[in-house]
Amino acid sequence: MVDIAVDFAGLRLKNPFIIASSELTNTLDKVKTAEERGASAVSTKLAFLHVPFPARPYHIVERHGGFYSPSGERLDVERAQRLIQESKEQTELAVIANMMGPGEDLEGWATLGRMLEEAGADMLELNMSCPNVGLMAKQLGVEAPPELGAFLGQNPQLAGEVARAVSAAVSIPVMAKMTPEANTRLVAAACAAGGAAAVAAINCPQSLPGLDIYNGGRPLYPTVRNQSFAGLCGPWIRPLAYRHVAQIRQALPDFPIAGGGGLMNWRHVVEMIMYGATSVTFCSLLYLKGYTSFSKIEGGLRKFMEEAGYESLADFRGLALPYIVTPDQVDYVTKLPAFDLEKCNGCGMCAAPGHCECIEMIDAVPVLVKPEECYSCAVCYFLCPRDAIAMEEVTA
Repeated sequence: MVDIAVDFAGLRLKNPFIIASSELTNTLDKVKTAEERGASAVSTKLAFLHVPFPARPYHIVERHGGFYSPSGERLDVERAQRLIQESKEQTELAVIANMMGPGEDLEGWATLGRMLEEAGADMLELNMSCPNVGLMAKQLGVEAPPELGAFLGQNPQLAGEVARAVSAAVSIPVMAKMTPEANTRLVAAACAAGGAAAVAAINCPQSLPGLDIYNGGRPLYPTVRNQSFAGLCGPWIRPLAYRHVAQIRQALPDFPIAGGGGLMNWRHVVEMIMYGATSVTFCSLLYLKGYTSFSKIEGGLRKFMEEAGYESLADFRGLALPYIVTPDQVDYVTKLPAFDLEKCNGCGMCAAPGHCECIEMIDAVPVLVKPEECYSCAVCYFLCPRDAIAMEEVTA
């Protein structure tokens, strides 16, 4: 019988699945839904002592191109306290309070942390990563609130001081949320040295969505007249999230990490844990596909573990790290594509890549016409929609 429970920085979770701070966690009804659909913890929507500016949620979804979140709702501390208290009273979930203090005002951070702890939060999540607050204004050269969000999260010293101030002010564990705009190895280490019990990686990188080319470059979103830089969310950032989690794990071998960023299925959960995550966070999956897809993840994870012979998450956590090397250390194996013509439908996708002149379609059949020029890039292998290509080692 596999066990997917996890001890996450002192929180005993029945499974590693945490719903990330977002519009998915801003009301009690949504928190209850998270519990009903199998989550073990939620990170409540971002809370401030004083909300720095009003904003309403809006998102831009480019099919097959990106999920952009330029703005979101923020909670004042009183509303956040009510949400935390009600969530603790009416669910069995671990409740993590996502919070952002007033920049370099360390006492302000401490005050906010104490207020959320008093409301019943099991953990505090220090938001040092939001790309839509602080960082954007600094980049545009406009007046903005003091060091907020991802701007703070780029500064290891300040991030460490914030972690130290909040950790000293509360008795519950503190987690710092990392921005991919920073060297997260350094920032995570500084937060750990400051007393943080865990880190979450990653929040969204900054981006810009496409635009209406037939309407003078105006935004695609139908209910705004202009737009801001946007956090890029969804499966498009998953490889970036893997990289940051792996680098943090390499720097902090035993430190709890909540890994997230574009996880869309159980396989991504396994990959994230193999890169070193202790627990995993979900957000974009639920925006784009709803809880129906999320509800399938636990079953997929359990089945994988049973088939692979893993009894606990610890059995495969970090397994991928020894295979990460510098480019000069990569151990290459020469393999050539071999085609399974029973699976092949003659689509020609394998012969399409512009860099390759090794494969040609002859009578709708792929043929490796220049094997001596093939350098085993394996692009054809990954492109084939029918899994009709195998990469076979060259033997003398």
